[in-house]
Amino acid sequence: MTGCTGQAEAARALAFDREQGRAGFGALLARADLPAAAATELRRRYEEPHRAYHDASHVGLLWLRHLMHGGDPGDRDMALAILFHDAVYDPLAKDNEARSAALLAALVPGDTGWVQEAIRATADHLAYAGSDCRVLRLLDLDLTPLAEAPEVFARNTALLRREYAAVSETAWRAGRRQVLARFAAAERLFRTRLSAIYEAEARANLKAELAALSVAA
Repeated sequence: MTGCTGQAEAARALAFDREQGRAGFGALLARADLPAAAATELRRRYEEPHRAYHDASHVGLLWLRHLMHGGDPGDRDMALAILFHDAVYDPLAKDNEARSAALLAALVPGDTGWVQEAIRATADHLAYAGSDCRVLRLLDLDLTPLAEAPEVFARNTALLRREYAAVSETAWRAGRRQVLARFAAAERLFRTRLSAIYEAEARANLKAELAALSVAA
């Protein structure tokens, strides 16, 4: 089953630690059923030294949350979309998602058209205007870290800052403020049933960090 329905959780999801995320990455690789060379290439990419946040634990976490919230464990296309959406990652590049989709097409045989479309949509979560509920689910899953407990959210922000080590502190703060302000201004961050679980916590984190950035400015 690969449809739009799924279990709606009444309680907020647990924040997985990074080791659980890495275990999820292993399960995700197994479900994706990749050629051996493709699996090896993905492992190599997600272990690149410049990755602090966008690593194997991040994509593993998304797969675990997909399952936690009633997602179909047999949905290979969703597994591929999660697995490849950050396969190419250069913090200063503007075409990571397009290149990740192209890498998928090069490494995975068969029809991967939907997966490529879904990956490209993650380039701008708020700009996606389509109605494909599975693409929307992918986008929402990718935003769930915005709703972590405050201490986990702060840890993730520190990891993101490490990825932007080449950027000055002034530029980092300005860019971070711009990104978070755009999210905060959105009418809805989450456009699936995950909204009931993650929206309020995400907005609280956005408000708190924007306030901190304003004081620091």
